[in-house]
Amino acid sequence: MSDNASTPPTSAEGAAPALDGGAPRGGVAEAIFAEVETMTAGGAMSKSDAFEDISRRTGRRAGTVAANYYRIARKRGVALEPRTRRGRPRGSGRAGGDVEAAIAKLEEALKDLATLVRRQDSELASLRAQAAQFDELKRLISKNS
Repeated sequence: MSDNASTPPTSAEGAAPALDGGAPRGGVAEAIFAEVETMTAGGAMSKSDAFEDISRRTGRRAGTVAANYYRIARKRGVALEPRTRRGRPRGSGRAGGDVEAAIAKLEEALKDLATLVRRQDSELASLRAQAAQFDELKRLISKNS
């Protein structure tokens, strides 16, 4: 194996391992690494685009291609840029989120619920009073009939 990280590894016959699955164990990842390094040399293409291109040609998922590339890159000690997190910012998830903000939201929700329960209780009292008046009217009508 060569000391230069961008030099493709070679098999006993002197050719780079094939991406078609005929390579020995670990050879596909080595071939992917070599191909990505060749495709991205001198800024000709981004690594993401290279992963997508290899994915389309080989039928492998782009994430699998990327995982193979980075596994070999770490194995060879290639300097990699720190990973960037996607999705929610840290601290905004359920675990480790702002506890005080969650408690404030819960308190607000409880206040809203209490208001709704009081309003419903008042409405029920009004409906019971109307029902009692209706019953009184029915009794008076029955008495006079």
